[in-house]
Amino acid sequence: MKKISIIIMAMCALILTACQDKDIDRKTMILSAPDAAQITGALNGDDYTWTWSAQTEQMQVSIYRNGTLSVSETVSGNSYTQKDVPTNVPFEYVFKLTDGTNFSTGVIKNYLREGATSISGVQMSQVDKAGGYDALVEWNKTADATGIKFSATNGKQTINETLPGTATSYTISDVKTGDTWEVTLTAVNDKGTALSTRSSLRIGKTAIGFLSVYASPEELVANGDDDEASAWLWLHETYPTAQFVPFTSINSADVIEPYRVLFWLRDLEGVSESDVWNIPTDVEAATPIIREWYKAGGSLLLWSHATVYAGHLGRLNLDDMKNNDHAFGFGFGGINNDVWKMAVELYPDHKFKKDHSSHPIYKGLEVETTADTKLIAFKGPGWTEDHNCLYFNLPSLLTGIGNSEEACYTQCTQTYGIYPLGTWDGQIWWISQMNVWEAQQGNTDFQGTLLCIGNGGCEFSMKNADGTPDKSAHPKNNIYQDNILTLAKNSLEYLKTR
Repeated sequence: MKKISIIIMAMCALILTACQDKDIDRKTMILSAPDAAQITGALNGDDYTWTWSAQTEQMQVSIYRNGTLSVSETVSGNSYTQKDVPTNVPFEYVFKLTDGTNFSTGVIKNYLREGATSISGVQMSQVDKAGGYDALVEWNKTADATGIKFSATNGKQTINETLPGTATSYTISDVKTGDTWEVTLTAVNDKGTALSTRSSLRIGKTAIGFLSVYASPEELVANGDDDEASAWLWLHETYPTAQFVPFTSINSADVIEPYRVLFWLRDLEGVSESDVWNIPTDVEAATPIIREWYKAGGSLLLWSHATVYAGHLGRLNLDDMKNNDHAFGFGFGGINNDVWKMAVELYPDHKFKKDHSSHPIYKGLEVETTADTKLIAFKGPGWTEDHNCLYFNLPSLLTGIGNSEEACYTQCTQTYGIYPLGTWDGQIWWISQMNVWEAQQGNTDFQGTLLCIGNGGCEFSMKNADGTPDKSAHPKNNIYQDNILTLAKNSLEYLKTR
């Protein structure tokens, strides 16, 4: 009986093995691979175009950047163009024919565009002088350029010069109020030309106004929040011509017309979420006037709980901001001895990176580079209020594209003018969190720019260890306080160029 059982088991095993072998039999590919010799590429300006012989089927083109999938598209016709190819980055391209269901095996091609590294850190500023203004253009020293092609125009006058590769600045003399100067810098060396870097500066008034629900600076310092009071004290010291602008004083356009930038830092504690969303009646009364000033080109720096004002102004839909995920903090805080760092480089789904560390608001700040992102520290050990005021999912809602797709970032920035400049380090995997973010004009009629600083680590003043306030132009408790003040100054200077 035992022998019969063994024989039966062996026969079953043979049957199962035969079935398994049949399951993994590979069929002959329905579609043949494209002819590698017929796929050729050429650089045209800054774009790289691949062409191939005419095919009955469509071609799927997948692009890998430094070994990571960047984009995959299926195209008709016999060509594919990759726009704005950076220098010194290895790209791998995989070409597969498809009939919509089946795919051929892939053909792999490689390309690396040689040349100088693109110029980074471009920043423009208006310089006052006797009888008028100059425009100063500054940038980081290039790593490998032998020359820099410099071009600038205001639509009426054009400047074209070739500068030494070691140059880091250029002055456009005698610029006129009302002009907008567009600048292009292109690094070159004997291997080739880099992608150009661009910037712009609108010449005009440079005054800064500090918005407040308090009637006077003295009342703010005496009775107001420590972060708001410290922001005013710092602003008044750093920009002696900056003016204190109570919302109650804004009863006509003439009140805010002199200002290029308005700065509102709003910090609430011991309240409810509805108190953050709702704005005081004095602010509400002034909002139609501020909205028209913003539409005409005025720019705002909104800090902490003031970022909700983007919805009240109409730059974003307030209901969309409310009804999507958001993170608000409004407690009294306590001791937290962690160091908080903000990520300034996105890495959605490990597919592509978007590096904002060279944005002008981060100029001069120490950037820590990790395998996945870049970080800037803003909060050291001490009393921490943790007053985040930030939003999720809006880029995907605006674009209708998944928040890990590069097309979502491209459309969010290029069409809608929304740039996510900083996130929690755990949020780099999506184009979702609007933590520190910029709203340029995009496809709206708001000609000004908003900068929103909603990160809970960016407190303007860290309280004393016993929870009492430290109201000062230079609060002493945060070891990274200089980073906060540098971020604030950079942000105001940047908005003065918009």
